[in-house]
Amino acid sequence: MLVRSITALLSLALVAGAALAQAPAGFTLTAIEQAYLDDVLTKWEQESGKINTFNCDFTQFVYDPVFGPGKDEAGQPIAKSEGYGAVSYQKPDKGSFHVKELLTWDAAQSKRVANSNLIGEHWVCDGEKVYEYRAKEKQLVETPIPPQMQGQNIADGPLPFLFGAKADMLKERYWLRVDPRAPEGSIWLAAMPKRQQDAANYRLVELMLDSQRMLPSAMRVTAPDSSQTTYTFKLSDASINSRVTAIWNSLFQAPRTPIGWTRVVEQPQMAAAPGQGQGPAPAERR
Repeated sequence: MLVRSITALLSLALVAGAALAQAPAGFTLTAIEQAYLDDVLTKWEQESGKINTFNCDFTQFVYDPVFGPGKDEAGQPIAKSEGYGAVSYQKPDKGSFHVKELLTWDAAQSKRVANSNLIGEHWVCDGEKVYEYRAKEKQLVETPIPPQMQGQNIADGPLPFLFGAKADMLKERYWLRVDPRAPEGSIWLAAMPKRQQDAANYRLVELMLDSQRMLPSAMRVTAPDSSQTTYTFKLSDASINSRVTAIWNSLFQAPRTPIGWTRVVEQPQMAAAPGQGQGPAPAERR
């Protein structure tokens, strides 16, 4: 789910998209609610600014109401896949997201089982390029970051909602609200995209923040087709502001092209001349 929006986010920074003008249901805030939201976003930006490096394991579950395995005896949806991986960040513009172990639903066994032939979500941003695995196409896609975007906060690229939060940017791009149902010690932030490019990739993002450190403890992403992907971050074992630079450098190296896959260079979408359509530059295969 996160991987799906990488090139779209790069393009979004280059081409301003049409914004949804009216607040959706549930996102029209009172003056008190808006003031509290502003306080949360300000604190989030301040705390995010203190993070230089971050590495954390996570668990991922994908639920699909149409093609998933259905519901259990208690009426709860059953995840069609279960992933285990790690997310890493180095200020200001390096990041990686890697599902290292993936289990998928096996109807014959009525459980999720490991499949060594499957490759989970994986992308790497080294500050100059984004490398993305596209398993369905068996492609490793390399997307150069335009020079004017290099060195910028990664919140403008593949890691929205996780690190480097900027209050003004978030309010410009998303309808936001703080959900009062958050458990004690947490802040539940909901976001709906204002721009069509974002809305094509996700309909709703819900983020649970630790109220003291303002770090993400959980996230749920709802896609336009109503499928959902949830992430639980293991903050208790997270590495924050580590000085072991050799380890960090290895995290953001260009990944290898798997056997039988194709490496493709894909340019981000650029602004078109008046009267012309917009679209990505032709891909270059290697």
